Amino acid sequence: MATFHHSILTLISILCLCFSPSSSSSSSQTTFKLSLTQHIAVPSGEFETIQHPLFRTLNYLVSSSLARAHLLKNPNNSTSEVPLFPRGNGGYYSVPLSFGSPSQKLSFLMDTGSSLVWFPCTDRYTCYDCPSSSSSLLPVFMPKHSSSVKILGCNNTKCGWVSRTPETIQCNATKQVCSYEQVYGSGLTAGVLLSETLHLLEGDVTDFAVGCSVLSAGLPEGILGFGRRPDSLPAQMGLKKFSYCLVSHQFDDNQTVSSELVLYRDSSSSGAGDGGMMISYTKFLKNPSRFEGFYYLSLQKITIGGKDVNIPDRLLVPGSDGNGGTIIDSGTTFTIMDYPIYDLVAKEFEVQMYKYKRINTTDKESPLCYTIGDKPPVFPELMFDFEGGAKLSLPMADYFSQVEPGVACMTILPIKLNGGPSIIIGNYQQQDIYVEYDLENGRFGFVKKKCN
Repeated sequence: MATFHHSILTLISILCLCFSPSSSSSSSQTTFKLSLTQHIAVPSGEFETIQHPLFRTLNYLVSSSLARAHLLKNPNNSTSEVPLFPRGNGGYYSVPLSFGSPSQKLSFLMDTGSSLVWFPCTDRYTCYDCPSSSSSLLPVFMPKHSSSVKILGCNNTKCGWVSRTPETIQCNATKQVCSYEQVYGSGLTAGVLLSETLHLLEGDVTDFAVGCSVLSAGLPEGILGFGRRPDSLPAQMGLKKFSYCLVSHQFDDNQTVSSELVLYRDSSSSGAGDGGMMISYTKFLKNPSRFEGFYYLSLQKITIGGKDVNIPDRLLVPGSDGNGGTIIDSGTTFTIMDYPIYDLVAKEFEVQMYKYKRINTTDKESPLCYTIGDKPPVFPELMFDFEGGAKLSLPMADYFSQVEPGVACMTILPIKLNGGPSIIIGNYQQQDIYVEYDLENGRFGFVKKKCN
């Protein structure tokens, strides 16, 4: 990791960024629509030994989801303590956006579990442990071609958004620019913070703080952070709410079907995409200080086939130390549950699915799989009950996936790790559900809907 850190300092020191004052202006438009595209890039290497392509994809998504969960539950790990995996980004959803003057179009992975917005930057951008096919095709942002770019200094107020400790923002003779290092479950990135113009069809957003990453590991593509910190896209745009509807995962990395991500600046804007259906709402919880960027939900119980799973309250309610509770995260693929909760959920499924033969594995972190035969399987209903009476009954495809003819696996995984949220609801459990983050009223809404 010392070599990686040295490379960061070297690349930042030789950046040649030409900039001038921005000439664009903000728009009065209040609603913005963006296109969401499914993104699954399974890397070569360790998963090639698995013959069936669907099982290969499943195993990769299991691995990436668990890596992501370890990071989310321990956000204060130092860079040297975070494992780096030789793989790309699987199971995310990507968003095309344009920055700069003239505009440069880039692709971002939407992530409600982090806040920084960053893109691959300059012709010196280097990505270690990235699939060569991914990193070579993705465009990078070229600051020297933009007339609206500004480099933010280490004494700029916005630098505090990306610096976690006072020591990292202290200006000295060798540090004048605002540099950052950001760690994710599947990798990390580093660079300098810029002020740029974000272009949307409905209008421009000027003076947007965005990361110019010159070095990454495992992350060839930029991240569009939608978390609750001030450096996120919702915070910088002053959004009243945002909503999306994720198209179904088909375990097909050639999938090009897209759905809409909608951004609302005006509180009077209606819930686009809900089709007039009744949306259920539950309040966001106040975040523990260690996890200020997450979206905590008040999950009260889990029901399987109409039967309540007896989960202790201490696991469902986050404590002042940040342990326990439930967050929703578009950047985690499969839902993650701490072992005490997962064991109770898995056992209840086993009781109610006695007609099907379970496929036994030696790996405790493997998903629960069953042989289901050639007839349409009947699975017990999985429901999340939230505070306020909001009930989310998941479509069957959101919690069991048929990975090959006659075999179905549960897309909920166990994890053994002390501290942090007990449950992370991933994007697999958000398929074909219209979801709404009502930031103005501090609530989360949802309703079943075919997203494509």
